[in-house]
Parts: sequence; C-alpha cells; structure tokens
Amino acid sequence: MTIESLRQARDAYRAGEADPVHSPAWFSLQVDAWVRRACENIAPHAGPFFLLALGGYGRGELYPFSDIDLLVCLPESNGREDASADSEALASAIFLPLWDSGFDVGHGVRTVSETIALAGSDYEVLCSLLDARLLYGTAEEFERFRERVQDALVRPVRPALVSWLSGRHEARHLRFGDTSHLLSPNLKEGRGGQRDLQTMHWLEAVWRGNGDHPPFLSESESLALAQDAAFLSRVRTALHRLSRRKNDALHLEIQPELASVLGYGPASGRGGVERFLSDLHRVMSEISLLCRLCLGKAQALCDGSAEAGADVGLDFSVLVTDPANILELFRHSAQTDVPIGWQTRRIIQDRLAELSPETDWQQCIAGRFGQILSSPLAPHALEQMLDVGFLRRFLPEFGGIENLVQFDAYHRLPAGPHLVETVRQLASFDASHEFLGDELATLREDPCLRWAALLHDIAKGDDDHSRKGAEMTRVILARLGFDASFAEECAFLVENHLLLVHTATRRDLGEESIIHALAAILGDLRRLRLLTLLTWADSMATGPKAWNPWIENLLRETYFKTRRVLEYGFLSEDNRVHRLSRLRDSLRAQRPAHLSVSEFERFLGLMPPRYLMQTSPRRIVEHIELVRSFARRPDAAPFHLAWEHKASTKSLRLTLVSTDSPGLFARVCAALARHGLSVLAAELCVWDDRTVVDVFWVTEPLDPLYADETVQACRSTLERLFRDETELDRLPVKVAPRLKKVFALDTELVHVHLDNDASDFHTVLSIQAPDVPGLLATVSLSLYRLGIDLIFAKIATQKDKAMDILHIREGGEKIPATECDALARSLRLLICSLYA
Repeated sequence: MTIESLRQARDAYRAGEADPVHSPAWFSLQVDAWVRRACENIAPHAGPFFLLALGGYGRGELYPFSDIDLLVCLPESNGREDASADSEALASAIFLPLWDSGFDVGHGVRTVSETIALAGSDYEVLCSLLDARLLYGTAEEFERFRERVQDALVRPVRPALVSWLSGRHEARHLRFGDTSHLLSPNLKEGRGGQRDLQTMHWLEAVWRGNGDHPPFLSESESLALAQDAAFLSRVRTALHRLSRRKNDALHLEIQPELASVLGYGPASGRGGVERFLSDLHRVMSEISLLCRLCLGKAQALCDGSAEAGADVGLDFSVLVTDPANILELFRHSAQTDVPIGWQTRRIIQDRLAELSPETDWQQCIAGRFGQILSSPLAPHALEQMLDVGFLRRFLPEFGGIENLVQFDAYHRLPAGPHLVETVRQLASFDASHEFLGDELATLREDPCLRWAALLHDIAKGDDDHSRKGAEMTRVILARLGFDASFAEECAFLVENHLLLVHTATRRDLGEESIIHALAAILGDLRRLRLLTLLTWADSMATGPKAWNPWIENLLRETYFKTRRVLEYGFLSEDNRVHRLSRLRDSLRAQRPAHLSVSEFERFLGLMPPRYLMQTSPRRIVEHIELVRSFARRPDAAPFHLAWEHKASTKSLRLTLVSTDSPGLFARVCAALARHGLSVLAAELCVWDDRTVVDVFWVTEPLDPLYADETVQACRSTLERLFRDETELDRLPVKVAPRLKKVFALDTELVHVHLDNDASDFHTVLSIQAPDVPGLLATVSLSLYRLGIDLIFAKIATQKDKAMDILHIREGGEKIPATECDALARSLRLLICSLYA
C-alpha cells in the first residue's frame, strides 16, 4: 500500500457515516499494511529492528482522528552511532511520510533496555506496553520482549500497578465526573467511557501474562461488555466523523445529528435523540459497574483477601432465595457501608428473574421497603437497588424511566438516578440547613414524602407527567397494600410537585388572590411543608442550574405567605387595611432624623399598597432616600442609578429612580444587554406621583473587580438611550450556535401565553424561552412599540431558560380578550426569529 492509498483510506474512513465496514479495526489494518511495507523497504538499509503498535492502535482501535502510536525497538548489540543512523533512516521512511500526510503520530525509537527502564519508572508507559502488538520483526524477538516486560516489570510490581490503576481510575472520574449522567459526556475519559474499558483490558493482560486466568467476569458479563464496547465504539467513531476532529465530548448541539447517523431516526425530533441518550446511559453505566468489579477483584487478589474467583464484599448468597432477605441485605450494606459482593449480586439478579409478577411477593415486603425508604440509609440502599436491578423488578413502572434521558440543557441525571438523588437530598436535610431548615427538617423522613420523592417522575416522558404520575402512584401503592388515604396523600404530592416553583416564578406574589388560590389547593399546613421540602429536593437533584438564590427567595416568600393564610385564614378587606396601617406605623418608627414628619408622610402617601406589602421596611427607607436625592438633583439627569454587589448570589442589585415614561423598561433592558448583564429578576413600581422605583437583579460581570466600571458604562449607555430613541433599534442579541441547533430540533422550547384571569387588574404575559442576552430587551421594546404599558415584571432564569412574567395593560385596561391570541402569536414569532 502506498502513502497515497493510505490517505485515501483515511479520508474514506472519516467521511463514512454509519458505514460498518470502515471501522476502527478496518482502519488499523490499513495502517498495518502501509507500515509493514515501509519497514520492508527500509529494513535492508536500517539494520535490525522490530516495530510495535501501542495504545489504541495496539488494540486495533484507530478512530478517525486517533493518534498512531509507534515504537521502534533497536537491538542491544547496536553501537551508539549505528543506533543513531538507524533512527534517522527509520524516521525518514516511516514517521516523515505519515506526518507529511497529516497523521498524528506518537513515536519512540529506543533499545529494549531503554524501553524497560522507562516503563519501570512510569506506569503510563508500562500500560502502553501491555497493549503492544507486533507490526514488523520476528515473532521470537517480540516474545522475548514480552517475557522481559513481564519478568522485569509486571510480576514484581503487580500489586503496585493495580493500586495505581485504581487510583488513576478514581482521579479521572473525579475530574471528568459521572460521564453517563452529564449533559455532555466524555466518551473516553469519563465514568463508563473507553478508559474504563482499557483499565479492564490492562488488568486482564497483567494476570494473563503471569499465566493466571482469574474469572473477573462471568460469561454473560463478558458478552454484555463486548456488546457495550461495540456500541461505545460506534458512537465514538461517529462523533469523530461529525466533529471532523479528535473530539470525545458529546456536546448537546451534536447529539441530534449523531443519533440520526446511528439509526435512531431523523434529527428533527426529540424522540430519537432521547432513545439514543438513554441507550448510551445504560451502556456507560454497565461499563462503569463492570470496571469496578474487575478493580475490586484485582485489589482483593493482590491483598490476599480473596482467592481467585472469590467474591468481594458482602456475601449472603445463601439467603437471597427470600425477597425479604434481599431487602435485608441492601439495608445491611447501607448500614455497614460495605458493597454487596459481585457473586451475590449475580445470584440476586438470577433470583429476581425467577420471581413472577403475578405473585404477591412485592406486597409481602412493601412495609420493609418503606422502612428503608424512610430511614437515613435510604440513599445508599436505593443506589445499590438501582445498580442491581431490584428497583425495576420491585416497581415494574420504574423500568420504563430508569434510563430515560431528556434532551435539554437542564437535566443532569436520567430519570431513575434523579429519583434516587431526590431521596438523597431529603436525607441530607437538617435543622441547620440554610433553606427553612428549622421549619422543615422534622419532616425529612416522613413516609409520604419519601414515597413521593421516589415516584414524582415515574411518568416522565408523558406530556402531563405530574397528573399521570399521580394516577400511577395510586395504582402502585394500592398494589403494594397501602391504604387509600396514604396513597392519596402521596399522589397529591406527585401531582403538585411543580406547583410551588411554578407559582413562585410565574405569578405575582403581591396579589392576595394568587396566595389564596394556592392555599385553597393545599388545604392544610402539613401539605405546604411537605411540598416545599419536595420542591427543594427535586430542584437540587435536577442540577446546579435548577436552584439559585433568586428561586430560593421566591419559594421562601411563597411559603411564608401561604403559611400565614393557612394559619390565620383568608384575608378580608378589613384585614388588608389593618395590615397596611401596621406597615405604615412600622415605617414611621424607622423615619430618618433628617426627614421631617410632614415630608416622610408625603412619601408614605405616594406608595401603592402592593409596594408597601411586598417591600421590606428597611428597603423602603432606602428607596425614600434615593427618591429624595433624585428630586433634588442639581442637573437634569433623567434617572438616578444605585447599585450593590451581592457576592453571595454572584449578582448585582440595581435600583433605578426616574419619572415614568413610555419605553423606560425597554431602555434599561437594552443598556444592560449591551454590557453583557442578564436580568435575573426585576421588581417594578410606579408611585402615585409617577415616580418610578425599579429594582433589577442582574448577573455580575465576568470580572467582579470591574463591577463599578461596568455599571458606569451601563449608565452612560442608558443616558444615550434617553437622548436618542433610535439607539434602541441597534440592540445586539447574541445567540450561541448551540442554542440555535437545539431550537431547530425543538421549536416548542418557546412558549408565549396571555392570561386575563390570572390577575385582577392586569393581563399576565408568560414567556418561556432559552435565555440569551437581549431577549427581555427585545420583548419589552416590542411592547413599547405596540403602545402596551408594562406594570409589573417577574423575571427569572431557571435551568438556562428565561421564565418571564410581565403584567401589562393597554390604555389603563387589560388587553382585550379578542386581541390576546394575535399578540401571543406575534411575540412568539419574534422570539423564535432570534434563534433562527
């Protein structure tokens, strides 16, 4: 084969889509053919040598953009000058043509002794030699080389090498995370990736070279591993081809196209990519488990704590004929923090397969399962139940969602691990917890709450998974023998597990009707407390972007306002007047000394009731000072802007005082967007004399040290926007290519809805869309152009998604019902155009 033929083979390999012929093994053979021919051509001129393939090439796994690792071994008899001459000739004949043709080549030219010495000081090199495959030279030379590696390196250091492999394995997983659970898994380095496959290969090579054949894996496990490895190889090959480079991170934007290439259906729908991600999660989880098995057995053998083929961990295999004893084994494992042995795991799985779903074995152990679920041991026990497959056997509905992966930018875990993680979060909640710990900690082990945590996403994948999940919860708990009242309480929590966060982030908590409606749904204080704790645990289990200080504050406010109604009853108009009177009295007690009584009373008289009831007294006094300074400003500046850096929440709080004018909110949002400040939340208020007091929470600058400079630049931009309205038309909206690709796959990511019933005084505009800088400014500018007044805004960013609630009016009235649908369609088309 000529170098040109090899280039053509490489190009065909890289261009092939799902072509099974052009595989890593096939391309390795093509490279083999060229290398052997090059060696045959140079051998008469270069002297004696043999050539080895190392690493992935040694294993016959050359991916489209993999490195080609080669090692030239020179005989000991060569003198130093001869060896140097051989090196130059070999480099010219083998390495240079590959480099010139654009191949990435890892190379070495050493004597056998030099190679042994280097491998003796570097386990990375030693492991690469375990992959060594002869490309050119005599089989006798290669066999002597392998024996020397085994005698001089592997046998003397086998315990240390196994310990190093185990430490390297754990360090890599800490660095790259649980790959099977990440939004953008690393197919090579992460947990369940190809490094885990390599680790198992090296362990087998260590024992095989010593003449031992320990049964690390059973026949069925070896078959499953081979199938998993083949699937992962196909995925990585396709990823290299689509990326057109060496890339092992499966980023969100490439997942739909990759799923399509692998035969999961067109890239224009969510179903195919979600099935692909679910299969990938299952495969990588299984590889990770099998790698842990091999490492555990190898370490036990090296420590002398197990005979070849013996189990590692808890072994009560004689007891597992009774499902009740299987549960006791999970409990004992969690209590002692010792994993269930692998042989016992196999026996449990065989026993579970024999249990008929028609029998009542689940009902017989449901009480004991519930005790474990409600105990501090639940997280550890459930994790092992998930690994062994017990959960999907005990709860057949669990099997349908265990590996379900949602294609979006928010969910960190597949549905099954997410449910277990929700229970883990509850188990970690205590009275010292910063979020309502003293209020809620006593309920963390409530059986109803724990069952709801385990089942709240049991219908995930259904369009209305909360309602459907409640129906399934009733069926499951009835089948397990729980009474109807307990099942109904659990079903209530499942059906409403999103109620609090949706109310907090989408509704105006200043309107008493909203809180009254929520209290009416809940009915009692216990349900409120359970649902609040479930909401927190669900958000924490979803991922770091599902819970932030802003959502925490909103949920805290929702909790206390609803609790007040449930404890003291629904507020009448008389109660409201009395409460406002007490608020004003509290403010009078905090009147600054430099403000006269008459001046202070004038300010109080200008404040709307909603503002008084929703703003803390200390903050109101601060606002009075800002309004007073604005009124006495020496220049004619159209606004006054104050700011505060909130390091704990990584945000800035900006307070704007101005005089109400059309388009004010649009101008502020445009100025913030131009300087890269995304609005996390906003509270808008107009006093009775048309004084505007708007508070914005925005993301902090990339470098918080320059926060003052950024705010000053934003102030200057806002001044220009006040002077020249045409500046608004040059608003930049930055949309990352990743979001464009995700939106192209699922245009339903954008929702726009107008509701005239959600508020007594305003039309409520709800917007959900992928968050990008400039989104809010674009929407507010459009409303301004249409002559629609923005009265109140609740802006929140949840899980990378903008969740904006705008209270609007037209001519002092709600938007006419006949115009709502047309306005919603127009705004949705406008927002969708940003991602096109």
